[in-house]
Amino acid sequence: MSTTIESLELEILSSSQSAVRGLDALLASLNKIAKATSKLNTATINLKATTTKLNTANTRVGKSYTELWSKIRLGIATLRTVYNLFKKCITETNDYVENLNLFSVSMGTYAGSAYDYAAAVSELMGIDPSDWMRHQGVFMTLATGFGVATERASLMSEQLTQLGYDISSFYNISVAEAMQKLESGLAGELEPLRRIGYDLSQAKLEATALSLGIDKSVSSMTQAEKAQLRYYAIMTQVTVVQGDMRRTIANLANQFRIFKAQLTQAARSIGSIFVPALTNILPYAIAVVKVIRLIADAIARYKRQKGYDVYFLTGTDEHGQKIEEYAKAAG
Repeated sequence: MSTTIESLELEILSSSQSAVRGLDALLASLNKIAKATSKLNTATINLKATTTKLNTANTRVGKSYTELWSKIRLGIATLRTVYNLFKKCITETNDYVENLNLFSVSMGTYAGSAYDYAAAVSELMGIDPSDWMRHQGVFMTLATGFGVATERASLMSEQLTQLGYDISSFYNISVAEAMQKLESGLAGELEPLRRIGYDLSQAKLEATALSLGIDKSVSSMTQAEKAQLRYYAIMTQVTVVQGDMRRTIANLANQFRIFKAQLTQAARSIGSIFVPALTNILPYAIAVVKVIRLIADAIARYKRQKGYDVYFLTGTDEHGQKIEEYAKAAG
């Protein structure tokens, strides 16, 4: 009996010691897990800090790129604005040269006195002399084209040009539109001037001719006589319009027209500074572009000779679209 009790005690003691050792092992494992978890938390914290730093750095880099792109865009916009202003100045200078040429050729021997008058009107009224000369040159060309004598045509062109500015002021329309109406009227078109109160119908011209003591019918008149009769009918109708720009020059609309004319003349003066330099540079630029074109053509011909498929520009169609033809050398 005692042996059995002792055996049980020994078994219990052995089981207790095994349990203790198991608990110790479990505690050791838990300690290891706790240390590993602690290290993992530390690594996670470090990773988070690193990620935060990286995000901050990325934000700074992105902001730097954004600022750089903004500066680039601002620079491009500035260059484009400067280029457009430069182009405007050069264009105005070229337009003045072309208008002066038109004026000089059309006015002929009257060009000198007509130019002095245009300059005087420009000084008094603040208008652009280039526009004045262009419109007077067109009226002169129309009148002489109808066969009107040069001296008479010079006077007609001068007074019609002045009337065009008065019509622009009176009806608050652009100078170009006013001049177009007068050009149409002088050429025998009824509708443009009729819209602003001028009557150039056959009956009106017949009555005007009779009032001047002319028995000849309008239909039997020459083109020169008809043109002079239309001119007279225009100048004697709606006389309240004549001199309107001079009377209302202080009005806001006319002041704005004068301001625009002064801006145009200022741009032209600036452009005249660069025109001599461009005149010297352009021949070389044209030569360089021509050389590039010849080299490109030579390369294209070489590819065609070697049997490459190539596209080459042959011109533009009636809508201004580029025409490209496909070609492949036979060999």
